Amino acid sequence: MDDHLTIFSNTVSKSKVEIFTIEDLINSYPDYKEIDLERGHDFAHPVRNEKVIPSLKFATEEDAEEITKIFKEVYDGTYPYKKMESVSEVLSMIRDPNYYWIIFKLKTDITIGCIGAHLEFEGKRANLFGFAFRKEYQHKVNMNTASIACMVAPVNKLRDQILIWYGEARSSFSSIQYLTNSVGLRPIAFLPNKDIFFHHPESEFLFVMYNKNALLKYRDSKKPELISQAIFCYFYAFKKYNLELPTIKNYANIESELNNSEIAYKRAQLLRRVERDEFGNELISFSIKGTDSHLQFQYYKNIKIAEKTIFKVSTTEELQLFLNEIKVFIIKSKLRYFEAYLSAYNSEYQALFFNAGFKPTGYIPAFKYNINENKFEDQIVFVYHKDEIKHQINLIPETEELLKTIKYLK
Repeated sequence: MDDHLTIFSNTVSKSKVEIFTIEDLINSYPDYKEIDLERGHDFAHPVRNEKVIPSLKFATEEDAEEITKIFKEVYDGTYPYKKMESVSEVLSMIRDPNYYWIIFKLKTDITIGCIGAHLEFEGKRANLFGFAFRKEYQHKVNMNTASIACMVAPVNKLRDQILIWYGEARSSFSSIQYLTNSVGLRPIAFLPNKDIFFHHPESEFLFVMYNKNALLKYRDSKKPELISQAIFCYFYAFKKYNLELPTIKNYANIESELNNSEIAYKRAQLLRRVERDEFGNELISFSIKGTDSHLQFQYYKNIKIAEKTIFKVSTTEELQLFLNEIKVFIIKSKLRYFEAYLSAYNSEYQALFFNAGFKPTGYIPAFKYNINENKFEDQIVFVYHKDEIKHQINLIPETEELLKTIKYLK
């Protein structure tokens, strides 16, 4: 996964300001909302015994190489998503109006950290990623204030275009979870053993922050329809966002009800396609000849994970066919992790994924924008992961509550 928050291992005190929405963030820090990140912003010199706050500015083309150096230094050359170590790729993002990078600087010539954002304008949401911070400065600066300031200005500027901000935070450092929480993003899903850092598997948390209209005005009014195995994930979101009661459906043996003749016929019409990039990552697609049914996902061969799964089918038999192909792919590729975001309104699809070895690990209200309906639809994160969670997990109260509620803490 190339879009996620990385780590700085500083101790961050929990913010005293309770922030639950974009409006809360802007109203809590009005002095930051007009910061000009194009020109850059310097903070006042700290008083005695206080940590210096790094300056902020949008990255320019001249900063691309420095950003890649930060990732190489912080991760000792082991960063799993090589796109972040490529000057040409970072340069391309800086030039792309759907991305921005913010760099943190001391004085005028020392870049000490960075964070990026992918602005998904069609989906009315933004993905925060690439938060990295040079080791020698991790205990010497006030990143809490800098992080809040670098969020408020873009969030305020884009408040009518971007209604949801989200990102992934590593589970091994509670500091990054505190920091993410302090700027208004709240944990909503668990991604067990998703990544590999310093050659060790590590879990992530998905954090999210909403414009209140995304939940109150534009959230789809359809009643969620869930399999019973997803109820604990739903209960967590139910408490946090005051959701309605869902419909629960059980499928004792859904696969026995499928038309095996149809699956066999369409298997003969199955088409496979693989597109590789310069880093060895693969976009893998399955489709059925003569139909517009398809499924695709991104495969990161170096760390054995798959994500960004999207599909369109006209029957449950077609989805079962695609899942059969996924199960074969998992075995042949020795995949560690596979992630899919499913509709919260189709319990049959959820049951098929569950029977294929995927587990629900988070319920995300109003997360997928339906442009035709001008509504945000709820989604459920379903994850296949091979190994037990062995790497050390350090939690803040909010992430601990999430894991306990969804039954991932024993």
